[in-house]
Amino acid sequence: MRKSIEITGIIDESVNLENIKILLEAAGISESNISTISQYDDWLENLPKKSIKGLKDACLDWIRHWGNGGGDQSSEDCITDAIEQLECNIPAKLANAIYNSVVDYTKTEFGAAQLTIEMIDGCIEDLEQAGDDE
Repeated sequence: MRKSIEITGIIDESVNLENIKILLEAAGISESNISTISQYDDWLENLPKKSIKGLKDACLDWIRHWGNGGGDQSSEDCITDAIEQLECNIPAKLANAIYNSVVDYTKTEFGAAQLTIEMIDGCIEDLEQAGDDE
């Protein structure tokens, strides 16, 4: 009987992903799918350090839309509670609250990081674009 596996790791940005696929195939792994995101700690370190007006509310809207679009209810509830309890618009603090609310509970480390990065980056970008429109 075949098995499905999940492999998570950290690579340098110069690593050729095709080489990883070749190595996986040589090890007997077929149908591999490689997903990449920024390394969470590096990404977190590079977030703006100051409060961004409206970020908390933007994140609450984002997670509600994500849930309405098919995201799992338990993650949405955990993240909503974490954001509401924080009472803060500082990106790194929001990111940590979001990540920690779901990691190893409703999401793997990779999944929690992916969701957090997508949410925070998307909300910051939306707020910057809204500010440019004014």
